[in-house]
Amino acid sequence: MNTTPSVGFIGLGLMGQSMATHIINTGYSLCVHSRTAHKAEPLIALGATDAQTPALLANKVKSGIIIVCVTDSVSLKQVMLGEHGLLSCIKPGCLIIDMGTSRFDLTQELAEKTLAKQAYYIDAPVSGGQVGAQQGSLSIMAGGTAIQLERAQPLFDAMGQKTTHVGDIGCGQLAKAANQMIVGATLNIVAEALFLAQKNGADPAKVRQALAGGFADSKILQIHGQRMVEENYTPGARATTQLKDLQQAQDLADQSKLKLPLNQTCLSQWQAMVNAGLGDLDQAGVLAWVEQHNRHG
Repeated sequence: MNTTPSVGFIGLGLMGQSMATHIINTGYSLCVHSRTAHKAEPLIALGATDAQTPALLANKVKSGIIIVCVTDSVSLKQVMLGEHGLLSCIKPGCLIIDMGTSRFDLTQELAEKTLAKQAYYIDAPVSGGQVGAQQGSLSIMAGGTAIQLERAQPLFDAMGQKTTHVGDIGCGQLAKAANQMIVGATLNIVAEALFLAQKNGADPAKVRQALAGGFADSKILQIHGQRMVEENYTPGARATTQLKDLQQAQDLADQSKLKLPLNQTCLSQWQAMVNAGLGDLDQAGVLAWVEQHNRHG
């Protein structure tokens, strides 16, 4: 007898496509929904069913588990509360897991509205990028009750290699905000450091190699630093997404009446990169912005 829950997955972008594939390959019955219909086709070929709206997906999944992995908080709110949103048809006992990077205040609001429908909510954003999603090696940071986290754990194990229960609802998003602040600032300084070295006659590939294993080493230097050396800016995660995440962190700081001067500076630099028309580049493309900024002032 099959005791695995029915699973729904909404959002089949750079990350979601691979995450959903791992779930169906683990043996779950999967129903998918994407605003861009053709993105569901590879999963349908693997045996998934398709739902034209989040509401129809909720009807199919019933009291199972629904994962939402969409690009931003506006999209999440539409998926949850829109005319054909999940909460219009959610069944009692269903667990909704937001695996995108969403606003802390929205997370708490949606969790409250979900509980009012006798359903459950976890925020579980991820780190590891498109490569981590493809390899099933994501780091997952979860906020919610231990009971619901235990229920979600087999799915997390299918998509990632490490899950940390950070705390109550919203704490996963707080951890992800911290992650994105550190990533954004590190990307900026790695790009500037390699640019400075190159413009004064050093080979940036050798500089990166020299820093490996020392205090300046990081996954950013290893992975994105290599992309910078190769000028390979095919997006694993776009600059526009990094900007959105830093803006969410800054909004939360403002709401909390906290001053975060370095994050504010980083935010302005990512905004300048997007304003310069480079927003669809990979995050490593911040080096292209540094170069452009130095050409044009």
